[in-house]
Amino acid sequence: MYNTLITSIEKSFTDPVWTIFGIPTYPDNYQGVIDNQNEFCRLNILPTTSETIAFGGIGDSKSLTGNIIIAIFVKAGEGQRRVSEIADLLDDLLQYTSPVGGLGLGPSFVFMTGLDSQNRSLYSARYTIPFTYYKE
Repeated sequence: MYNTLITSIEKSFTDPVWTIFGIPTYPDNYQGVIDNQNEFCRLNILPTTSETIAFGGIGDSKSLTGNIIIAIFVKAGEGQRRVSEIADLLDDLLQYTSPVGGLGLGPSFVFMTGLDSQNRSLYSARYTIPFTYYKE
């Protein structure tokens, strides 16, 4: 079920390197070269709760809940505007949607994390959106 969940969420992006409105988006553990060092995102899918729901003899359904966390990296020194613009684009794509069967996304929030510890020429934020995934 975990693999199906990740595949379902990744379908919201495009392959081979996902893009969000032209912004390259990499898996969190990506080890390759990042083409645009000034603006990119990293995608992390964190399931937190798994349960089986019984429907009184009708059948059981499994569910997973958790968060999608998209780390946003932009050029440092230009304020929070670009991070906010990207978060708005992500809301247009994801917030309160069901992009594929069984997946429901809720309200998002953004946490500004400041200068990136690995590259101080980048400013970063964490866009977080909760999900519930149902699979029979």
